[in-house]
Amino acid sequence: MLLEIPLDFACGTLYRQIADHLEKMILAGSIPCGARLPGTRELARTLGVSRSTVVEAYLLLEKRGVVRLKGRSGAFADSGFLPHLASSPEGKNVFHFDSERPTQDLVPFRVLAKISRDALLEDGGNVLGGSPPEGLEELRVALLEHSVLRGIPARAGEMAVTSGGKDALSTVLRSLRAVGYGRVFAEKLTYTDMKDIAANEGLPLRPVPLLGEEGLASLEKLTSRDILYLVPSFQNPTGRTLPPETRREILALRERKGFLILEDDSYGELRYGEKSVPALKALDESEGVVYIGSFSQVLFPGMRLGYILLPPGLRNSYVRTASFRQGQTSSLVQLVMMRFIQQGKLAEAIERARTVLSARMECLVSGLVDVFPGVSVHMPEGGVFLWLPTGKTDGAEAARSASRNGVLVTDGSHYSLDKKMQKAVRFSISSVPAEKMREVCVRLAKCWAAIF
Repeated sequence: MLLEIPLDFACGTLYRQIADHLEKMILAGSIPCGARLPGTRELARTLGVSRSTVVEAYLLLEKRGVVRLKGRSGAFADSGFLPHLASSPEGKNVFHFDSERPTQDLVPFRVLAKISRDALLEDGGNVLGGSPPEGLEELRVALLEHSVLRGIPARAGEMAVTSGGKDALSTVLRSLRAVGYGRVFAEKLTYTDMKDIAANEGLPLRPVPLLGEEGLASLEKLTSRDILYLVPSFQNPTGRTLPPETRREILALRERKGFLILEDDSYGELRYGEKSVPALKALDESEGVVYIGSFSQVLFPGMRLGYILLPPGLRNSYVRTASFRQGQTSSLVQLVMMRFIQQGKLAEAIERARTVLSARMECLVSGLVDVFPGVSVHMPEGGVFLWLPTGKTDGAEAARSASRNGVLVTDGSHYSLDKKMQKAVRFSISSVPAEKMREVCVRLAKCWAAIF
């Protein structure tokens, strides 16, 4: 490993400068856990310092707990003491319920690999010439047909392709601000990045109570210049789903008050049961809902592709904004996804994901009920999130306790717009197989015995 470390020979102690810079790179992950650092002679020669200076730097790093010295074998980056992993038990598997990264059985990578190769060869490289900012026409047609599965009677002029859900949120908020919208409202527990996205686009984000649980009176204050951001199906973080009657009440309020609804349906196709859960947009008859769909969260996050449906009066502003921001979504990714949909593989992948995720959630819920028989655990109707109240215990304390036993969950207050402490934690089942849920619950029974 050849390292370049900026040193100021006129200022400060050299061994501390070396140690400080190496520590920054290790903590940032630039030097991964287990990586061997350069030998003391090699690094001393590279930096133009004495070997004893590098030795002192390594000793200081060992004292700080970010480097492990192994005699003649050398010095190795050691994440065993890093803050984000400090609580992981030595020698045990760690279960990441704090991650939305999918396991391989959720990602149809072999099918995608074949389609990618065949599509590029058959296309003759034409697609590498790019696409308009709203996306390839054939893909937009395929996505329109796919949106029918969510009950949406969309028209061709409403569709635009996006680089995933976050890109869609950011771009649509910028385009809405350009046409006069001034504020965004969201439920007090919501997608954690939404506040920063809104702020980045120059729009303040205001919390409202959880709709359907605490009434809809808070929506009376919204005006025709306001946007209501909702994740009505299998919500992140709570996993809850707004019932049909609540959806209709919200739409009736929208029509009366004139505000715009921004529906994030990133998990909407991942329902478990046979009972239909139509999108909010499927119920909208007054063109007051902007709809965002995404395949990035569960099936193939690295491909970064989704779509947005906009009322006719807003589409031009969106496309114009997209054209000077990111320009276009990768035309190669669009080509692959187009073939993936046309060959029926997306429907197959979604059905498989439903089956796998349903089994995981059932195993997790039943396991929690078994080890904590007095606790009411709500089984979500779909998606990847489970919200678990922690009684009188702060969610942060519960998460720390679980992490010491190798179960990483997220403190509920992480999703609170008003920064209030939450006596709850969130589980994401994207990264943990069903057969591991029993072991997870046994570990939680030990560390959460005092909580429940």
